[in-house]
Amino acid sequence: MIEVFSVVAPVFALIAIGYVCARLGLVNAWTEKTITQVVFGIAIPTLLFRTMVNVGAPEASPWALWGAYFGGVALSWAVSLTLARWLINKSFVEAVMAALSSGYSNTVLIGIPLVFSFFGEERSAIPLFIILSINLPVMMLAGTLSIELSQNAGTSSGRTLVTQVLRRIVLNPILIGLGSGLAYRQTGLGIAAPVQWVIDLIAWVAAPAALFIMGVSLNRFGVSGQLRMSGVILVTKLFVHPLAVAAMALWLFELPPVWAGVAILFAAAPTGINVFLLASRYDIAVPAVSSAITLGTALSVVTITLISWALGFQSI
Repeated sequence: MIEVFSVVAPVFALIAIGYVCARLGLVNAWTEKTITQVVFGIAIPTLLFRTMVNVGAPEASPWALWGAYFGGVALSWAVSLTLARWLINKSFVEAVMAALSSGYSNTVLIGIPLVFSFFGEERSAIPLFIILSINLPVMMLAGTLSIELSQNAGTSSGRTLVTQVLRRIVLNPILIGLGSGLAYRQTGLGIAAPVQWVIDLIAWVAAPAALFIMGVSLNRFGVSGQLRMSGVILVTKLFVHPLAVAAMALWLFELPPVWAGVAILFAAAPTGINVFLLASRYDIAVPAVSSAITLGTALSVVTITLISWALGFQSI
């Protein structure tokens, strides 16, 4: 347990440092925006580019990994939707937002640093790519279309919306970093030493900067109400989602240990910030989603430690 916590603790310590800096006014809104742009637009895409260039041969079928991960997403979605709709009597569109919050993990800011801390960049590169490559398109499309359909959007408006969502996905720096790295790998050209050195310097910034800015963002979210709905999200996101993925990855699909570990750690991560952006755009359950992100991030240090210890994850 102590060994596992020694891996998890530094990840969340950086988040805590970012939060404290924001609370003390050491990081203002302009600085937060700038660091976020650097992290999402440059550092993480560069890290993923390097990872994809160095990726090895797959150990298992991507379909099995997708089945395990998104099977867990579907189960947590269904449980959260049911609990929000019938246990706490939320409207259907609010229940959809709870379901999305329960299945959409913070794979980039928290998931990637955790995965690399436990399994290393080289060993986890392929399963990480397999999940990340479709997680954003699947979750954003599923969430947006579910909200639109639950609000009875018109067919024409729906088509326009899908086009807009797809355009944002295609232009997303995370997917550009993954795709360009994999494409460059196919050329077999390699990377010159000076260029590799620059890439490494930028990539080394990605994880700590991402965690720091996650902490800064939490100061903006806060705990702002609708705690019953937040409770539903927290239970399904921090427990149902990772446990469902663990069951499917380890016993149903029998994935290799590192592949299963990547899927489980991604599932164990708290709700991602993109859900808050959707909630704000549609003005649906914003306080509940905000509270779930803040509380979930704080509580996940405990749940991730317990899950990692129970499954025998080892640090590199």
